[in-house]
Amino acid sequence: MMVSGQAPYMPRRLVTRQDHAGEERESLKESISPRYRDGLGGIDLERVKRDQRRARREVFRALIRRLK
Repeated sequence: MMVSGQAPYMPRRLVTRQDHAGEERESLKESISPRYRDGLGGIDLERVKRDQRRARREVFRALIRRLK
């Protein structure tokens, strides 16, 4: 391994928030399941909450069955 006293100068392009805004928006759209999207491009929070409540109930039922 060779150690140099000076690091090479490598010019970098400044990355702004605007450069990634479109990419972030697209990745968020892809990460939201179509099941939870509303017709306006947002998230149907009521459906998310209903599914979370149902999942909690199923977990508690499974725990109770296991304890019996």
